[in-house]
Amino acid sequence: MSKKAVSVILLTISQGVNLIIGFLFTPYLARALEKNIYGSFLQTIMISDVISIVTSVAIIQIAMMFFANIEKNFESSLKTVLVFTFVGGVAGTIICFLFSYFATQIFDNELLGVLLKVFAVSIIGSKLNEVLKQAMIKVGKTKFLMILVIATNFTKLCLALIAIRLFNSLTLLLLIFAFELIVSSLIQLFVLNKMKLLGGKFDRSVVREIFKVGLPLYLVELLGNSYSYIALFIISTYFNESQYAVYRNGSIELPMIGVMYATISTIFMADMSVNIQQSNFAAIASMKKKIITTTAILLFPVAIFFIFYSKEFILIYLSDRYIDSYKIFIVFTFALFIRFQNYTDVLILLKKSKYVLISFLVFIIVNIVLNLLLSEYLGILGCAVATIISVYVLAFMQLHITVRQLKVRYSDYIDSVRLFKIVAVSTIVIGISRVIMYYAGLPNLYTFVIAGISTLPLLFFYFIRSKYIEIELYKSVFDKIPIFGHKIYNILRK
Repeated sequence: MSKKAVSVILLTISQGVNLIIGFLFTPYLARALEKNIYGSFLQTIMISDVISIVTSVAIIQIAMMFFANIEKNFESSLKTVLVFTFVGGVAGTIICFLFSYFATQIFDNELLGVLLKVFAVSIIGSKLNEVLKQAMIKVGKTKFLMILVIATNFTKLCLALIAIRLFNSLTLLLLIFAFELIVSSLIQLFVLNKMKLLGGKFDRSVVREIFKVGLPLYLVELLGNSYSYIALFIISTYFNESQYAVYRNGSIELPMIGVMYATISTIFMADMSVNIQQSNFAAIASMKKKIITTTAILLFPVAIFFIFYSKEFILIYLSDRYIDSYKIFIVFTFALFIRFQNYTDVLILLKKSKYVLISFLVFIIVNIVLNLLLSEYLGILGCAVATIISVYVLAFMQLHITVRQLKVRYSDYIDSVRLFKIVAVSTIVIGISRVIMYYAGLPNLYTFVIAGISTLPLLFFYFIRSKYIEIELYKSVFDKIPIFGHKIYNILRK
């Protein structure tokens, strides 16, 4: 495995650990705070995230491009990008602070005014932290970065527990969340300064390129992120903060699911880039076919399991206070059936970003229209349905464009027969377990755990042993697992 792939996997591990830490902290927060207070907390995070995206000009993607460009002086590019990011962060903080005076009327929530003023400073650290991570990866500090990310997030959540448990202060909680980003940024700046990498010159030509290159990426980022925020803004405007909390808790993402397909894709990325340069489109389609099937084996059984056991999961995870969230959770779980690949990677590598932009424009129109229509008839559940339908439209548009640009057939790119078999077998096995557990009448926790350990490992083992994927492609991954990796690999390969 390449050094780059190892670095990405290390970062994926750190992201996975942080997702799990956050995943475990959410139920505590949902129980500790009243629905309207928790909803206000989530609205504050959402508004600051949107303002951060608006004022960042897709700086993360741009930083990756500049740091990888061997024709540019790394130190000068780093300094220029950092200054640009900091200025954008300050602008975002000012906008957030000013918006706090209008947010109370727009969302009919007096608490938002105070919370947004307190949390506004987080915008300075949010993008700066991510840009510095790219620099740390570039200079080979991936392991240090992994430790830093895990340590700072763990510390943040410990302090957050103190803020709620001892001081019962939502304001203090938001200050802790905001300053964790700033502290993490300062630590990375200290490391880079110690390596004498912050002595570059501010390069105005880099700023010009940021706007030239960044504008299309910026538009794509804005449109892409509308997936999460359109429904949230509509709910915040037409419904109350308690219903917002119910929706937000139902739209949770399961730990590691969000980064799984990206990690699998990384293993193939180097070969994919070479084949694109050589216009070997058949090989690219074959690689994507393997990625899709491999990811589906991991995603589909999990998605089907959580659909069947959604009510038990929400009751265990969030308590009966948020029982209404299980319907939202079921709808959002259906999104896992199309999260088996990155839909834009091939188009970007083929320099067909205009098609990405067009597909996102269609997506945002469909998303807004469906959210407005369905929310009127189905309430917050309509927003969930509208969002997922829009995501399916986007995915199939980009899939169709990719297949057309590669000049291959759908059967060359995606193994629909195997995907159908994965869904069918998983549904039958988990459906039978659902019937058995229903008549067993066990408590929710026992039902959920017993059903999970008796179905998911069995399904994974069956699909791998049935040669649905080429396990040999991942031998290097198993080799890196101490003690048991080689034994597990041998069992699965037989």
